[in-house]
Amino acid sequence: MPDQNQVKEKIANLLNQPVSKLEDGAVLTTLVVESFALIEMVIELQEEFGVQLVQEDLKDIKTVGDLTGLIASRSR
Repeated sequence: MPDQNQVKEKIANLLNQPVSKLEDGAVLTTLVVESFALIEMVIELQEEFGVQLVQEDLKDIKTVGDLTGLIASRSR
């Protein structure tokens, strides 16, 4: 099961950003301006970590920390 740092490294890779820019409090919509790119990123993370997320899971996800915590807690 991956930890939050491994998820953060994958996000950094997908966004072509340094991991240092992805603080837990960083707002996802600031990092990913286009909503389609944000959806693509979530899909990639689901595939990478074997997680199945639904709309309800994502409604309260606002920050990098929220997303990494959710993925890490749900992964195989």
